Amino acid sequence: MTFNQYLSNDYDALVQAANKITGNHHLAVDLLHYAIEDMSSKANLQDIVDSGGARFYLIRICMTQWRSQTGPFHRQFVKQHSEIEHHDIVEKQEAEFDFDHVNKLIEDLDWYDRELFKLFAAGDHNYSTLAKETGIPRTSIALTIKRVRKHLKKNL
Repeated sequence: MTFNQYLSNDYDALVQAANKITGNHHLAVDLLHYAIEDMSSKANLQDIVDSGGARFYLIRICMTQWRSQTGPFHRQFVKQHSEIEHHDIVEKQEAEFDFDHVNKLIEDLDWYDRELFKLFAAGDHNYSTLAKETGIPRTSIALTIKRVRKHLKKNL
C-alpha cells in the first residue's frame, strides 16, 4: 500500500485524532496536514507505511507539534493565529471603550486629584519626578494616584 492509499483509507480517523489532540481546535486539520507533509518528506516513508506504523507516526508528530511552544507548527500557525485574535480583541475593546465617560469621571474628581492624575497620566512623570517637580511628598502622590485608579476602575 502506498502512502496516498493509506491516507485515503485512514484520513477520517486521523482527523478525529487531530481533533482530540487539539481539543477540537479549528487548527486541527492544519496540524494533521502539517504532520502529513512532514512525514511525506521522510526517506523511509514506505518502510513506515509497510510496517503499519504510519498512524502512530502521524499522531506522534501531531502531539509533538501541538504541545511545542517553539516548534515550526507553533511559529507558523498557532502564534500567527493568536496574534490575529489578540489584535481583534484589542480593536474590539478600544472600539467599545468610552473615552468620554473616562474624561467625565476625571473631571468629577477634586481639583487636586484631577490635576495630579493628569500630570501623571501624561506619561512624562513617575512618582519621584512628580514629587520633585511639585514639592508634594512621593507617598502622597502614590496614594492619590492609587485612589484615582481605584475610582476609575470602580466606575468603568
